[in-house]
Amino acid sequence: MTQRDRNLLLILGLGAVASIAAAIIIWAGQADISELTAPPVNATRTFVPTKAPDFELALFSGKTIKLSDFRGKKPVVLNFWASWCPPCREEAPALSKIAKDLGDRVEFIGVAVNDSRENAEKFMEEFDITYENGLDISDIGPAYKITGIPETFWIDKNGQIIDRWIGAIDEAGLISRTQRLIDG
Repeated sequence: MTQRDRNLLLILGLGAVASIAAAIIIWAGQADISELTAPPVNATRTFVPTKAPDFELALFSGKTIKLSDFRGKKPVVLNFWASWCPPCREEAPALSKIAKDLGDRVEFIGVAVNDSRENAEKFMEEFDITYENGLDISDIGPAYKITGIPETFWIDKNGQIIDRWIGAIDEAGLISRTQRLIDG
């Protein structure tokens, strides 16, 4: 048998194994073709509002807040982040600026994920973040089914998530989504 024949058999064998594995996964119900072809979360599509899970967050300032404290009063921009996350560092200046510009009409809340208090506070100082923040020690991220960080949610006065962005968001995107939240 020549080297060329061995290579051909290897390629055919690997293809057969991959085909069998895909068939088993689909047959077992672990993969749904519609999920594989669905547009990504940040793609232009209709977002179906859902009830935001309530949470309690111990803030770095020493206070404790609940999401439900804002229900009926003020919409909320909820951002999950970490000091060690490069995309979080990328979006931090825009979040800091927009929170200062619109903070009288919208409550900005930051939730540091898988981070230390010391590193999170250094990050907040570096980017002049003055809106409320705390460490996620009570599984707020899993309640929101975050898939990574940064991840941002826009929650209306009624406690409904009306929009979601996965990854770093630029200033224009943050302004337009937050303004839509304010305009209700």
